Amino acid sequence: MDGPDDAQKEGSPDLLAQDEASGIEALPRRVDRYATAKKRALDIADYLLSENQQHDEGKLLSKKRQRLGEDVSRCGGYLLFRHYFTVNEVRLHAANFCRRHLLCPLCAIRRGAKALQAYLPRHEAVTASRPDLRPFLVTLTVKDGEDLGERFEHLVAGQRELWKRRARGRGSVLDCVEAAVWSFEVKRGRGSGLWHPHLHMVALASSSPDRYRLSHEWESITGDSFIVDVRPIDQEDPVSGFLEVFKYALKFSDMDPADTWAAHRVLAGRRLVASAGLFRGIEIPDQLTDEPLDDLPYASLLFKYLNGGYSLIRR
Repeated sequence: MDGPDDAQKEGSPDLLAQDEASGIEALPRRVDRYATAKKRALDIADYLLSENQQHDEGKLLSKKRQRLGEDVSRCGGYLLFRHYFTVNEVRLHAANFCRRHLLCPLCAIRRGAKALQAYLPRHEAVTASRPDLRPFLVTLTVKDGEDLGERFEHLVAGQRELWKRRARGRGSVLDCVEAAVWSFEVKRGRGSGLWHPHLHMVALASSSPDRYRLSHEWESITGDSFIVDVRPIDQEDPVSGFLEVFKYALKFSDMDPADTWAAHRVLAGRRLVASAGLFRGIEIPDQLTDEPLDDLPYASLLFKYLNGGYSLIRR
C-alpha cells in the first residue's frame, strides 16, 4: 500500500497553476499545459471509440461509451482568451469543454482551478477572523485492493464515521478542526498495482491533529488501514495545500486509458469534493471559463488545436 508521502511526492504535468487568470507573460506556459492535457484526452477518446474495446460491453454501454468518446475528442478544440491589457490580466473567455472531468484531463484542470478560486477567499476570510486557526494537510488512505468500488466505499464510510465521532462530542482527534475541505483521489498503488483510493484534506485547526492518535483512530474505524499523514501548510502560502486537494480525482499522468475508463464507471456521479465546519456551503461553479472583467478594454486571442498543439489563429 502506498503511503501518503508517496502520494504527495508525485509530480504531474497536469498540476494547475496557482493563478489561472494571470498576466500575458504566463499565457504560453498555460497554453502548453492545456495542450498536454488535450493530448491525453485524445488518447482516452481513442480508447473509448475503439471498436475492439467496445464489443464486449453490451449495446447500451457501448452507445454511452461512444458518446463520451466523441465528447472528450472534441473538448478543447478552441480556446478564446481575453487579455485585459490595462491591468495585464488574461482570462479564458470561451472554449468547447466536454465537462467530463473524470475522463478529460483538460476539464479536470479547469475544475480544479475553479475549486481553488472558490475556497481560497473563504480561507482568507476565516483566518482573518480567527487568526488562531492554522492550515494542515491531512491524508487518509485505505489498504489497496482489486475492487475499486469496494475500496472506495470503504474509504468513504471510514471518513464519514470519523466525522460522526467528532460531531457526537465523544472525543476525536479531529475535535480541534474548525473547517475542512477534502477530495477523494484514485490511482494504482505503486508497489501493489491494485487500486489505491485515498483522500487529501485541508483542515483549519488551532493545534495540529496528532498523527499517531489519528492513525490509531483510523485503524479502529477501518479495521485494516492505519497509514495517515498530517503536516502543516505554510501560512504565508496556503495555495500549495489547496492544490494538493483540488488537483484531480484521477492521476491522468499515471493511469492508462483502460484504468481511466474503469475508474470513471465507478466514480461517475459520486461527490468527490466535500467540506465541513466553516468551509461548509461553498459551491464550485459549474462554468469552467473565467469570470470576465467588466468595463475594461481587452484584446481577443483565439487558439485552435492543430497538429498536436495549440496555434494562435486570431489576435
